[in-house]
Amino acid sequence: MPYYIKEVLLFIFGIIRDFWWLIVLFFLGRFYVNLKKQFKAKEKKEKETIKDWVVLEAKINREILQTPKAMEQVFNSLNVIEKGRLSLEIVGINREMHFIIRAPKEYRHLVTSQFYSQYPEIEIKEIEDYFSSVAPNLPNKDFDLWGTEIIFEKANCYPIKTYSYFEEAKEEKRIDPMASLAETLSTLERSEWCIFQISIRSLSKDEEKELNEEGKKEMDDLSGKKAPKTITWMDWVAAFFRNLLVGVIEPPIWPGEGEKKESPPAGEIALSKKNKISAIEKKISQLSFKTGIRVLYVAPHPVFNESKAIGFMAYLKQFNSKDLNAFKVNEEASTTVKTKLFQARRLFLKKRNFYQAAAQRKPEQKSIILTSEELATIYHFPALKIKAPTLTRVLSKKGEPPVGLPIG
Repeated sequence: MPYYIKEVLLFIFGIIRDFWWLIVLFFLGRFYVNLKKQFKAKEKKEKETIKDWVVLEAKINREILQTPKAMEQVFNSLNVIEKGRLSLEIVGINREMHFIIRAPKEYRHLVTSQFYSQYPEIEIKEIEDYFSSVAPNLPNKDFDLWGTEIIFEKANCYPIKTYSYFEEAKEEKRIDPMASLAETLSTLERSEWCIFQISIRSLSKDEEKELNEEGKKEMDDLSGKKAPKTITWMDWVAAFFRNLLVGVIEPPIWPGEGEKKESPPAGEIALSKKNKISAIEKKISQLSFKTGIRVLYVAPHPVFNESKAIGFMAYLKQFNSKDLNAFKVNEEASTTVKTKLFQARRLFLKKRNFYQAAAQRKPEQKSIILTSEELATIYHFPALKIKAPTLTRVLSKKGEPPVGLPIG
């Protein structure tokens, strides 16, 4: 063995002999990080486990004049819920449009009080879960179904068009996008069901931090700034061993050193980029929810026509923006099978699993993040002027008894 190779090997052996504890420390650190992640995942699962649920229906009064801004305030108040998740549902049954809220039973009073605070004219009643009136397992010999989950085209920090886009100064020119969905449901047969589920829960601190970092990175990219690299303890360990090995031939370099800070290009940022930056900045500054969206269409075999569910996609398309964000179908979570191998059997199982997930309100395969403003845009009580025959409204409203009314 040549002399210089022997010297190199002795040098490496000496490093291992003197600094073996650092290697052990490195692996113990990785073990600790993985253990912490597992603990957080277990804690999160236990936190979200709810045994008792309540299903509520909000019946609309003829006198509703509030804009979706009122619903935004409701969601801002419900952002305090940390345990479990709410399921906001628009259901087309018997050619009628129903607004359903499924919530943990312990939060029933909070949920109802926040809705009444903004919509005192509505009537909220506990009902039996409407899924109990259908077969426990679909599809079957009588019914078929189609379903999908909805996700974003771009990163979560990009917003969709919100209700302010549809409003003008003059009330008579105000457009309610809910009218599109109401008309879609009015075309259904009485035996057909269309269900629009929006599952929400408040963001954790880590998720809020991740959204903010994602938004800041996008804003830096749009403005031409280079976001600083996040330095971890692993970078320091790697730099230490690198400097130890090559320190005899070149100066040591530590994390964060030698990085050039790039300035934005000369001249003004394009107007479209400024608008994007402003929209992202607004979104990451608002209260947000981890959100899952499902669309489910159920009908008897003789009248089953999955193209009728396209009405939900037409409804959501109103909120798409080419410059910002847009809704799209999650192909992986849809009740379609592309491969021809055991196609019929695989499609059957996929539909059955999708139906069970919808009926039990299981977590979605892929979630998105919506702010209270965005949620209020896609889920709010329709304005008074929507006259779709599917929209059921209560003809009276509850009120307090007059002062001094004799009792007994």
